[in-house]
Amino acid sequence: MNRTQRFVTWLFGPGVERESREWAYECSQCSHRESVWDTGGIRYKANAEKSYFGRCPACGHVGKRWLRRSL
Repeated sequence: MNRTQRFVTWLFGPGVERESREWAYECSQCSHRESVWDTGGIRYKANAEKSYFGRCPACGHVGKRWLRRSL
């Protein structure tokens, strides 16, 4: 847990970590999923899916990665 994650968890409670772990980046090529919390990010009180351009750590594909919530 990095410094920002510790501060936001202290400020808003443990629900921040739980909800951030529900959101994951998904590779469009190999469908590899990676939690936002595990990558050092925070996603709290959000409801929209987004796409980002980046590199997949599993297959190395550079392209669109979707940020989706897994329920």
